[in-house]
Formats: sequence, structure tokens, C-alpha cells
Amino acid sequence: MNIPVLSSEGKSTSSISIDSDVTLESFNNAIVHEITTMELAGMRAGTSSTKTRGEVSGGGKKPYRQKGTGRARQGSSRAPQWRGGAIIFGPRPRNYFYKQPSKKVLKALRESLLVRAAESKISVIPNLESENSKTKNFVENLKKYNTYPGYQNILIISEELDENTWLSSRNIPGMTILPSSAVTSLYVVLADVVLVAEDSKEWLEQLLKGSK
Repeated sequence: MNIPVLSSEGKSTSSISIDSDVTLESFNNAIVHEITTMELAGMRAGTSSTKTRGEVSGGGKKPYRQKGTGRARQGSSRAPQWRGGAIIFGPRPRNYFYKQPSKKVLKALRESLLVRAAESKISVIPNLESENSKTKNFVENLKKYNTYPGYQNILIISEELDENTWLSSRNIPGMTILPSSAVTSLYVVLADVVLVAEDSKEWLEQLLKGSK
């Protein structure tokens, strides 16, 4: 399995050779699913809430007398069986975050990157440097690497990001730029294309060759 190293013109100058037989059909789907599920759970706001009968406004007066109406006795119009009443066992604000072992997290990231490599959807590119903050110029540069900014989810992994690059990329739909320390399997799974800057090349090699 080879990962191309591209020049500033988008031409392959060399490649990174990875000894792996991982494919889209044979990768460890279970561990990637576990870790991405964990990450999605951690992103949940957890703010959904309902009111118990002690929190619903009103209902202090007995709706009607206890006996003689032929109806079932009722003590409050805010009881759960009443329209506008309380909710029993409803959602309450909570934190959905939980942790998985760090080795599993790292393995899931490695598996997802290997799948992208097997699909020829990952490349090493020169470090990101923009002369100005024009989005148009940034998009034209990315197109050299066989990408379609604005129409694809593009993940760029780079340790350093200058102000011009940040300004020119921030309003492109589907564009994500992260340092290697912040990359997780979820970002890789959601990306159509992964571009690794030269300053993150060593990190990529160590991770995919299993020495990290």
C-alpha cells in the first residue's frame, strides 16, 4: 500500500510504503464503530428536559370533588395522565460523555486511515502557506491535489496554520483543518479526502506503521 507524496503542482514525487492488507471489506469495523459512537455521544448537548409534577406550574387545586361525579378521583390537573400535566421518566439534562481505552482509540484512528489509504483517498502535500487570505486562491491550490473544495468533505492535517490560510479556508463548506493531536477516527470517517501536510508526515508514518 502506497501513499503518494505530492509536489506543490499536484504531481507525485515519491510515496510512503505501508505494509498492510487492510481494505474496505476487511478492516476492523467494530472498533471504528465503537470509537466513533463514543465521539458522537460526547458531542451531544444533553440539554433535553421535561418537568415532573413537582415542577409544573399550577395544579394546586383539586379539579373537582372527590365523590359523586361518577368520574375517577383526581387530586391535581398536573398529574401525568392529564393534558398539560407532568412527564414521568422523561429526559433530564445529562452528560453523554464516556471514555474508551486509549489503545482502542488509537487503533480505530489507524484503521480508518488505512482504509482511506486503501481507497487512494489520502495524500501528503506541501505545508500550507498562503500569500493572502483569498478563498478563491486557496481553493485553486487545493484543486491541484485532485480535490473538489466545497463539494467534498476535506480533512487537512497540519501542525502549523498561518493566519492567511485560516482566513481563506474558514468559509469553505466541508473543510476541516486540524493538528495531528486533534485528529480522531470520526474526522477521518466523515472525510472524503485526507490531505496530510509535510510537517505531519512523520506522525502519519509512525501511526500507520504501528510504531506510535
